[in-house]
Amino acid sequence: MAATFEQLMTAALAHHQRGDLPAAARCYAQALKHTPDHAGALHMLGLVHAQSGDHANALVLFNRALAHDPRHAEAHCDLGDLHHQLGQLDEAVVCWRCAITACDTMVRAWSRLGEALRQQGDHDGAIIACERALALEPGRIEALYNLGCALHEAGRVDEAIATWRRALALQPRHAQAQAALARTSEVD
Repeated sequence: MAATFEQLMTAALAHHQRGDLPAAARCYAQALKHTPDHAGALHMLGLVHAQSGDHANALVLFNRALAHDPRHAEAHCDLGDLHHQLGQLDEAVVCWRCAITACDTMVRAWSRLGEALRQQGDHDGAIIACERALALEPGRIEALYNLGCALHEAGRVDEAIATWRRALALQPRHAQAQAALARTSEVD
């Protein structure tokens, strides 16, 4: 008896969570034979390809998922992560904004958007995005670190120092926050 779509997705997710990407990919692909336009399955197969370093197929699959469900926040966010990894910062920002439009409580998208805006030199936008991420998840370390950087780059040094100290209180060995705080202290 052939496995159902739901059984294949359950198996795929189990393989994926265990890190068995080839088995996960096979199960997602088999599930898609049952339901070729399923945005969730397309997204997850795209994620497997991204995690395997097959960026070209990941891009195709993420975009196919979004063509079938334009409000799929996780697919937008993962596509943004992939664009960022490929050095395509403008595309990444667009994707993370789409993820936030689809789900304005998506902490990961707010945090990544904050980092990207900071990298683009939009310190005010980065501060707003990081603060939104932190309002949703106060202990988000990368949002604290990036908020500190954006504050520092905006000339708000005392606030930056306090923010990096908050990050280090939560994760004392956060190397980037340690280095940023040390560099700032050397200048003072």
